[in-house]
Amino acid sequence: MKLVIFVILGLLIFINAELSGSIVNTRHNLSVSNTVVPDENETIIKAQSEQEVCVFCHIPHFTRPVGKPLWNRSMPTTNYDMYDSSYLQRIGYPGVATDLGTANDTPGALSRQCLSCHDGTIAVGSVHKLRRKYMGTDKIAMDGVDGSGFIPEASSTSFGSDLSVHHPVGIKFDSSATIKRTFGDGSSAGPELLATPNGPIKLFEYSGYSGKYVECSSCHDPHKENGKFLHVDTGSSHGENVFSTCISCHEKEGWVGSIHSTATATYSDQAVKDAYNEGNSVAVKDIGCINCHTPHNAGGSPYVLRKQQAQTCFQGAAGSEETAACHGVDGAKDIKSVLSRSSAHPVLDSTEHTNMDVLYGEGNDEGDDEPGKGLKFSDSKHAVCMDCHNPHKAQAGTHATPADPTGWYPATPNIDTNLVSNALQGASGVEPTWPGTAWTQPTDFTTKKTAEREYQICMKCHSYWGLGSAPNGISAYTLTSTGDAMTDLAFELAPMNASGHPVVVTLNNRSGSSTPKALDPRQLKDPWKDANGNQTMYCSDCHGSDNELSGDPRGPHGSNLKYVLKGLNQYWPKKSDGSTLWDTDDLGGGGWGGGAGDYTGLFCSNCHDLMEPHKNQWSRMDGQNVNCVGCHQVIPHGSSAPRLLGYAAFPAPYNYNG
Repeated sequence: MKLVIFVILGLLIFINAELSGSIVNTRHNLSVSNTVVPDENETIIKAQSEQEVCVFCHIPHFTRPVGKPLWNRSMPTTNYDMYDSSYLQRIGYPGVATDLGTANDTPGALSRQCLSCHDGTIAVGSVHKLRRKYMGTDKIAMDGVDGSGFIPEASSTSFGSDLSVHHPVGIKFDSSATIKRTFGDGSSAGPELLATPNGPIKLFEYSGYSGKYVECSSCHDPHKENGKFLHVDTGSSHGENVFSTCISCHEKEGWVGSIHSTATATYSDQAVKDAYNEGNSVAVKDIGCINCHTPHNAGGSPYVLRKQQAQTCFQGAAGSEETAACHGVDGAKDIKSVLSRSSAHPVLDSTEHTNMDVLYGEGNDEGDDEPGKGLKFSDSKHAVCMDCHNPHKAQAGTHATPADPTGWYPATPNIDTNLVSNALQGASGVEPTWPGTAWTQPTDFTTKKTAEREYQICMKCHSYWGLGSAPNGISAYTLTSTGDAMTDLAFELAPMNASGHPVVVTLNNRSGSSTPKALDPRQLKDPWKDANGNQTMYCSDCHGSDNELSGDPRGPHGSNLKYVLKGLNQYWPKKSDGSTLWDTDDLGGGGWGGGAGDYTGLFCSNCHDLMEPHKNQWSRMDGQNVNCVGCHQVIPHGSSAPRLLGYAAFPAPYNYNG
């Protein structure tokens, strides 16, 4: 059926009310004829008796001077808090709106028209003229509104004056902006927008203003019959239409093939099913961007995240963690529970994060670019999921899987790589400029938009870049879980040091080490002995969940063990009871010469056969209650002495109790 309208002396007369494909069958039909079935907990706003449909926005004659076309409402005079973000500031985005236009042909004026209902300052029934009557302060009587005639504040369509939690409007569309300060590796970054949006998304031009602008009606057609008035409505579900709307403008590097674009885990939240697929199953891959982002009433600011930072990762689009297909308690892959353990990255306590944090470490002055929004422990310490993971690029799998999904370590050694695993794809990092002398703190770094090696991600925080000055490797900060001083990882792993684990370079390539650089293969267990001297290892080979073999997500999120340790043998430098250190009486039921080598629980024995390097010293050590840290320093990353030996002159925490 077609809608036929006769205009007679300003009176709109509708012929044939049985219509389809028009505003009549939408929530924007505010007349008494509205027959839309409300969703659960929704109240439909409609007139008590007024039958005209168009008059709530339009009038054919005597229209308002501001607003078009044929506008019949007052424009709100609200001063809005506009969308902004550190990312937009740091790329010098040229079209960030400071408010919405108040005159025709100014950026934002079209959006201000929509807000004449949706910001809660003008009654829904407040129109300029109704047929032959100028309404003045009179209003069309409405149902479903609050006592002042506004959209109820609790409604999802009530936006208020805070537009910082909504997709930006009145903003210039510009794909050419790039960050003011490029990465040290030569990379740059921009807004990740298509040069021109895909149709039917609309941009608007204004007389006297260069460029094209985003308004509410860029994504929405207020007259179109679909769930949210989207221009894009050819998908098989509302979820698909919203996702298609997002990617009509946004081009996220690495998205195609990423885990969040392919994950089949499904929501059990019925509200998500109802909202995005008419009550049917909804998987993570089905709704894309809107798992984490929402264009309106975002709970996390900026970046229109559904919740603040990590809670978005835990809950996604669901109303609770347990009904989500995400990373909360009882979710598809529960990381929150691991982060709640006694030794963990402080993700649950952190909310501060911006996309360009890696560029702003110690020794790199922020200047005018939002001081305090970086990685420095002195003013911006934080650890959120996005510090280590890029949610648009991350893929399934860690370096230990699928090669050996049932083991603690890779099935085969890593031959001089330490390349980032799939889960870390796209994360930023820093590469130290290694000093030419041993036991010297690196203070120069190359920032990397995309880290190539896992340790580069860790060193964003666990080095001078985050910690600042650390004399003898010891920083001014302590671990919350133990009270131990935090040490500089780059300082300890530097290739010029006399010894160290092969995280940055292989043992054979450790320039500060004396010959023989590598261990005797008999001193190592599988898989480490096969490529002894030519292999590298990952930080996450030692640090991770203590329960990875029983289903915990891999990675150094958290552990019940100190220092976020993992492995079959789990304790260092103390025993499980927190008291006595391992000594010769613990090893082998009578010493290293006594046979079995039963040093259960000692962390180092996960990878090292401790019998081989010590058996010739047994006669001197027997009965003297010698413990491991009587010879070796407590922090085993690296040392100024060979074979991680420690001396009484070393300061704590390297020297254990003197």
